[in-house]
Amino acid sequence: MTDLLKKNWFVVVVAVLFAGIAVFFAYDQNKDKLAGKTENGAGVVFAIDGKNFTADDLYDEYYKAGGADAAYMLMQRIVLDAYVETTDDLKKEAEDLAADYEAYFQNQYGVNAQEYLEYNLKAMGLDTLYDYCLYNIKLENMISEYLKENAETLYPAFAEAYKPRFVSHVLVKMDNPDAPTAEETKRFEEVKEAWENRGDMDFGTFAQTYSDDTGSAIQQGSIGYTDINSSLVETFHEAALALEEGEVSEWIKSEYGYHLITVTSTKMEDVMNDVSFLESYLTFDSSFESNLMWTKLQEKNVSFADPELEASIKSALGIEEAAE
Repeated sequence: MTDLLKKNWFVVVVAVLFAGIAVFFAYDQNKDKLAGKTENGAGVVFAIDGKNFTADDLYDEYYKAGGADAAYMLMQRIVLDAYVETTDDLKKEAEDLAADYEAYFQNQYGVNAQEYLEYNLKAMGLDTLYDYCLYNIKLENMISEYLKENAETLYPAFAEAYKPRFVSHVLVKMDNPDAPTAEETKRFEEVKEAWENRGDMDFGTFAQTYSDDTGSAIQQGSIGYTDINSSLVETFHEAALALEEGEVSEWIKSEYGYHLITVTSTKMEDVMNDVSFLESYLTFDSSFESNLMWTKLQEKNVSFADPELEASIKSALGIEEAAE
């Protein structure tokens, strides 16, 4: 299962089912058709890699109904078909993700789930969620591959701005750290002494042995990927971001007790291979996806016979100047 999509699947499915743009199957339905309609002597509204797309289905049914977004999403799908192979693994991911969506609707709407889902899918011209899921997985793969291929150029600014790292900690839990009980104070002193006299024991083993955060303790204290946007307790977050790789903090007080914190890695390779990286990078550079898609469209020799369509798509992407 694609972790990024699973992480945000509720947001994704709501956005899809209520977008009101019925274009997701447009490419499959029209890729082998050349309609005969012309307007003012010009029937072709755009072409990609020498393939003409005429006005009959696109302009009347999609562009007028859904605007520039509809036409853009159709072209997105063409690009994804060209750049990302539909492997058996991707098909399986799409099937599993669609099953998750359907399970959500079943849980939310009970006996009316299928009717509700079919109604929304029909409004978008869809029979199932499979193609939508496959489209998003292919989009994620294309973006991830491009970022990895251009990491030396793209990563440094992100790293400087977002301070990505992997963090581990040891927690000595207290109900009220400002007024610990005698038992909590004794426990804290024992753990502090154990840390000072740990000898060759590494941080991960120490966390497994002493941390009261049982969820992270079994992972050698790891809480995983962290950057400036992570939802962490403020004092803990500030301390984690201030450390260099391999450094260990002093004991840090939070509402949960006292923490010993370390940064296990800030390496580019580790960060870029983590599921959270893509989401963070697209937040860091909100125009990245649009600019990448426009670049890929240009690589596929996109041309427009309809200046209004071209202008509206460029405007929607916010790349008018870059596209000139």
